[in-house]
Amino acid sequence: MKKSLRDNLGVIFIIVLALVPLVLWYPLSPLGVRFSSSGAIFRSLGQLTGLLGMALLSINFILAARFRFLDKLFSGLNRVYVKHHIIGALSFCFLLFHPLFLTAQYLSISLKAALIFLFSFQDWPMNFGKLGLLLLIVLMVITFYLNFKYQNWKNTHKYLGIVLFLGGLHMFFIPSDVSNNALLKYYMFSLASLGAFSYLYRTIFGIYKKGEYKYKLEKIIKINENVAELKLSPLSSKIRFLPGQFVFLRFESSLGEGENYGILSEAHPFSVTSYPDDKDLSLGIKALGDYTSMVYLMKPGTICKIEGPFGAFSYKKAQSKKQIWIAGGIGITPFLSMARHINVSGDNDYKIDLYYSIKNVSEAAFGSELREISRQNENFKFYEHFSERDGYISTKFISNNNSDISGADVFLCGPPSFMQSLREQFIKLGFGNNKIHSEEFSLST
Repeated sequence: MKKSLRDNLGVIFIIVLALVPLVLWYPLSPLGVRFSSSGAIFRSLGQLTGLLGMALLSINFILAARFRFLDKLFSGLNRVYVKHHIIGALSFCFLLFHPLFLTAQYLSISLKAALIFLFSFQDWPMNFGKLGLLLLIVLMVITFYLNFKYQNWKNTHKYLGIVLFLGGLHMFFIPSDVSNNALLKYYMFSLASLGAFSYLYRTIFGIYKKGEYKYKLEKIIKINENVAELKLSPLSSKIRFLPGQFVFLRFESSLGEGENYGILSEAHPFSVTSYPDDKDLSLGIKALGDYTSMVYLMKPGTICKIEGPFGAFSYKKAQSKKQIWIAGGIGITPFLSMARHINVSGDNDYKIDLYYSIKNVSEAAFGSELREISRQNENFKFYEHFSERDGYISTKFISNNNSDISGADVFLCGPPSFMQSLREQFIKLGFGNNKIHSEEFSLST
């Protein structure tokens, strides 16, 4: 299978699931009837947006459940979450327009009919839909406009399951030609049920814990003022991973009573910095928010759970063994795992240039270790770029250090704007998107 097709399998998966209800809806009524009047047109648009909105909402719960097959289908869980955010926004828009189009249908009759449709609360199937939409609007306002702490933001997202439940009741019991079609009705019910199962699987029942690995915190190594490395030893079987992948970490016990436990018992993603054959598991962490700041206070001996691995960001998955790695800030962590693995594996077939962009020398976490690996391995070159002195890193800086970058695979990890700028620059140089790999997962706060 060609790489471009393989990279888009997840998108195809979403499109197929979302379009099935439209294919089933289309033959329910002749086009002449659907476009016979403005009221009929608005009614059809209302049905379409309702079906698409509920289908995408259900799919979004599936995407949020961190099922392992999604990691493979989308070539990395980071891409799943990117699609999750997009699908969530689309679902919200369709569900918002659903009652607006139906209201416009009644407006074609009279203003009074439209007002009765909007503000009458005697029909329970209608009330389920109205309550679900009102709750969705409130949650979306909180998500996009209020600067909540991560834990509070995540807790509000748990209420989205109620939106799915209310929307499902509305869809199943509302009388219409759509709900009277058995095949369409039960497809939508099945899709909503899969979404509800995914919600319960991930949010309520915690069944996913069966796939976790139990580790003990051995020590926290402070690398600089903002970056540390957690050293964890396995208490049961060890997790198997590729260098460059990430895992979800959550602590079973915390600092004591109070809100600390609530913060640290949540699962957060961190890049693995150790190599696969290392006896311990190491994770890179930067103090970016409440969670990561509190991890620094954890005591040796604390028990934690590891879920994963996730992601397709690994030099092992690239087509070419000539590679350019570019890290920005804490984005160095997956490259550290890869560099360590190359150093101990003795695999000299790879030719790697690693560029590390930070503000100044004091922020160069793991810089001394990477310089040492570069001294030991002639096929591994390490370049530091200081933005306070040299400005933003660019492909010109990279070309000045390596005159032969053609055919190389490029790996990017850092802030979104950092990766987007470099991706555009490499594309201008003739690199295809399939030769540029990026790690876009950024929930570690």
